[in-house]
Amino acid sequence: MNAADASDHSAETPQELGGAVLKTFFTGLSWTTAARGLSSIGAALRYVVFARLLKPFDFGVIASATLIFAAINAATDPRIGSALVQQEDEIDPYLDTLFTTSVVRGLIIGLILVVFSRPLGAFFHLGDAYTVFWAIAALPILQSIQSPRLISLYRRLDFHFMTILNVSEVVASLIFGLMAVLYWRDWRGIVFSMFMGGAVRVVLTYWLFPHWPRLGFSMARAKTMLSFGLWASFSALCDFISKQLDNLVVGHLLGPSALGNYQIAFRAGEMPVAEFTTAASVVTFPMVARLRRDRHARARLFWSVNAVVAVVGLAYVAFIFAFGAKTVLRLFGPAWVDAVTPLKVLCIYGLLQGFLVIGRTFLYGLGKPERTAIMSAARAGVLAIVIYPFTAWHGPTGAAAAGVLSILVSLPIMGYLLQQTD
Repeated sequence: MNAADASDHSAETPQELGGAVLKTFFTGLSWTTAARGLSSIGAALRYVVFARLLKPFDFGVIASATLIFAAINAATDPRIGSALVQQEDEIDPYLDTLFTTSVVRGLIIGLILVVFSRPLGAFFHLGDAYTVFWAIAALPILQSIQSPRLISLYRRLDFHFMTILNVSEVVASLIFGLMAVLYWRDWRGIVFSMFMGGAVRVVLTYWLFPHWPRLGFSMARAKTMLSFGLWASFSALCDFISKQLDNLVVGHLLGPSALGNYQIAFRAGEMPVAEFTTAASVVTFPMVARLRRDRHARARLFWSVNAVVAVVGLAYVAFIFAFGAKTVLRLFGPAWVDAVTPLKVLCIYGLLQGFLVIGRTFLYGLGKPERTAIMSAARAGVLAIVIYPFTAWHGPTGAAAAGVLSILVSLPIMGYLLQQTD
């Protein structure tokens, strides 16, 4: 925050400043919600169409591959892009280092997926479908070459561009994926869908955020970004474990068909709240970074966002308990009946996770990534203890219950950490 900004804020009353903060927040939120909402509708339509044409086994194969891809991605992500969002300096000198790091990491992830495809396929009981790991090896490489200047979207709060990116990606994924699924009639169609959606997004990043990237690396600039990014990276890794360990255990213990059902239930259970909190966190992160010195404005923003999360989440929980079984059977068909029971637990999971995501975003915005790491590590630890016995005893529903328990332990920790930020 510069001196002019500080003087402007000092001339405003807390009520006026709080109102301005909320106005800015809801303006940004309207764009990010539109982006997430439209992409969610497209994603939901894609799920319904593909689920009608494919089997739970095919979704389980894709879930196994994307789970490993996401695990390696989380374990190797230095989160240096996040450091640039909250940084007050000019970011252009850092972009080549950011791009080079991303490309090298994408190549390494792709190589790992190819080299370990057979043992990974055996772990998930995929049989000949282990080649799915070969198929998705190009995805991390594709994602790594997007325009590094995309990070300026979050710094300038230009969230209307997000609508263009998200909608274009989902539309391309749906159109090309439908053709591919009709042609192959198995999981390969979904892989092609993901690849085409990602390719369209990469092209658009260069159109909307022009930049001619070069392969170059500055150790000094990397260290500057890593001072924030390493804590954020550790927190993200713990967060990944706490979100995906259940999928790993379900896939290993129960096989790809059970994992396919669980994935549908998981996505349907968390979708409304997850989409809102994702949109809200994109806006709140840079806003909280600007409001580090104004506790009153931050508190008003925090409780306003969580109130919306509560309304959206509780309404969806009520809907699922009343109409969840009929909705699943009507949208996806009788082959997905095993998704109904875990869905009821996972919609509660989605609500609780929404509160956790908002709290984590505030800690990031305040420049306290080490505190998010504490919260995420506690959640991952609880899940690691209970997930295997819960899943062995009660199947996918037990896995969902283990996830809920891990969040219930983390919420009071988050509250305490937020109280200690001033």
